[in-house]
Amino acid sequence: MRNTEGLSPYFAILQVNPGWGMGGFSLRLVTVLSEVESKWVRSLATVALCCTAFACSSAQAPVVQPQTAAQPSPSLVDFDRLEARRISASTAYKASTYVPLDDSWIYPSFDRLAAMGYLPTSTAVLRPWTRLECARLLAEAHDTVDLSDSVAATLLAALDVEFRDETAVIDGGHNASARSDEAYARIVAIGGTPIRDGFHFASTIVDDFGRPFGQGANSYSGLAAHAQWGPLAIYGRAEYQYASAMPPYSTSTQQYLNAFDVAPYGWNLRFGTTSRLRPVEAYASVAFGSWQLSFGQQSLWWGPDRSTSLILSNNAEALPMFRIARSKPMILPSIFRKAGPTHLEAFFARQGGIHYIGLGTFVNGGSIYTTYGSSTKALNPPPYLWGLAFTIKPSEYLEMGFSHTVIFAGYGRPLTLSTFFHTFSVNGNGQELDPGKRVTEFNFAYHPPLLRKSLVLYTSAMAWDDPVQGKFVGRYAFSPGIYVPRLPKAPKLDLRLEAAYTDLPKLPIQGYFYNNLRYPQGYTNYGQLLGSWVGPQGIGGEASSTWWFSPKTHATINFRKMVSDTGYFQGGHRSDTGVKFAWTPTATMELSGGLQFGSWNFPVVAPATKSDVTTTIQLRVFPQPHRRD
Repeated sequence: MRNTEGLSPYFAILQVNPGWGMGGFSLRLVTVLSEVESKWVRSLATVALCCTAFACSSAQAPVVQPQTAAQPSPSLVDFDRLEARRISASTAYKASTYVPLDDSWIYPSFDRLAAMGYLPTSTAVLRPWTRLECARLLAEAHDTVDLSDSVAATLLAALDVEFRDETAVIDGGHNASARSDEAYARIVAIGGTPIRDGFHFASTIVDDFGRPFGQGANSYSGLAAHAQWGPLAIYGRAEYQYASAMPPYSTSTQQYLNAFDVAPYGWNLRFGTTSRLRPVEAYASVAFGSWQLSFGQQSLWWGPDRSTSLILSNNAEALPMFRIARSKPMILPSIFRKAGPTHLEAFFARQGGIHYIGLGTFVNGGSIYTTYGSSTKALNPPPYLWGLAFTIKPSEYLEMGFSHTVIFAGYGRPLTLSTFFHTFSVNGNGQELDPGKRVTEFNFAYHPPLLRKSLVLYTSAMAWDDPVQGKFVGRYAFSPGIYVPRLPKAPKLDLRLEAAYTDLPKLPIQGYFYNNLRYPQGYTNYGQLLGSWVGPQGIGGEASSTWWFSPKTHATINFRKMVSDTGYFQGGHRSDTGVKFAWTPTATMELSGGLQFGSWNFPVVAPATKSDVTTTIQLRVFPQPHRRD
């Protein structure tokens, strides 16, 4: 019998009503959050951070035994007994590496299973997941799946093969392995006139770990490997990157940006050719209890959307960080257990490629900042970034999340405990000493009645600096979406529709959401936005549909468009239509590629519309794992 750590009995105990009431509850929650004082939201972040240490010693990780549809739901006594026996199927003190965010089929497969209702304890908001967590969710899906569902059965069969080693660990095997994960080579050819300036305008390629690209041929070749032994795990992925030169901006464009941007011209641009070795992700992890500590270069995705994320995405290079995260969901003690399966993580990171900072104070309702820095030398010390996120699942049909990040310290403001605790200040941002560039996001994902296994609705709402000041709609950027895992009469075809909106009326400054006077290079890492490709003041969206020939072989068509407000560097727009595919001819090889047709027009850069065509081909080879028992 498969051992699992699922939380399915919890939902039966709660006896959640699957009616519309839960949807009304979530909307009411958003309304209430918009009405309370901002200090309560910031206090919430403080309390949640403290809960991390508390939960390490007091939270119990729940366990469930496999059930059939005919079995009665367990009583509260049964549930407590299952919790007490969690050690029998525990992966405590066993470290695991994370599944990369750009994996072509694992996360989409879990997304489909979750949308079909087979992953009641998964989170749609926080990624990446450890491989052991994927194996736990796989066991949970086996316990909840409808045996007549051929689509789900196919997904589970492929995932069983992928996570067979991790499943053996969950079933009591040794956590000891060393593995060459993959070797890959990708060629990207761009014809026409590409653009790579997402902070001011747009970018031809997005959500690609900040890889450089240019007009002509570009190539990326890399290796990935991992090893784990008991509570320790290490992972590394490095690649050689070659990028052709980008068409340079005209003199008039340079002068315009230099006149209206806070930082001097060129801080986020790379026009020459690039030839370098670069780590994509590299970290070491240690597990203690049901928590995992990681240190190294890591990329995070916070948000239920898949085409973009307002607060954290893989649009920029991975951040060097210290991270603590739950390796599996927990149930909080006492009355807080009604929150359901809870995921929690926090990180402390350093921004890269920061050359400029604002020195000064905020006096009499206005800022007096002087930009300091050099184009040839990065700041020392650089600004830092910390973040906290948690999600709760009071029903298997509803997930709600909260996340918070802050850019703080750096040159002119040393990193101290006093500086850190000042980021929790409830006295607003008009202080003599800036508390930091603070952002708060709320999100939820919901399976509506009658469509529990056919449709997921989700959204993120993000506010900078003052999360609950003023009218709710007037303060928040939004990123709503809808996902249909299989269309009627076409079970192999899915549909995803998503949008993003940062162009709120009457913003206090241009590009408000990703800009800051104290930190003029904004919410970036090495010049690329850490958040959404929609930009600091724009509106956009993406529609995509994938035909799944098998879990590992699929073809996708998509359309993406973004429009920048005319008040932000005179505005402009970009749109692209693309097709891409992934084909796995053997168990150790994947061939993928794509074709994208794009057009853009930003008057500051070029008076006439420009176009580009991007062709991609990639080969991935997966060596057989070498396992030590």
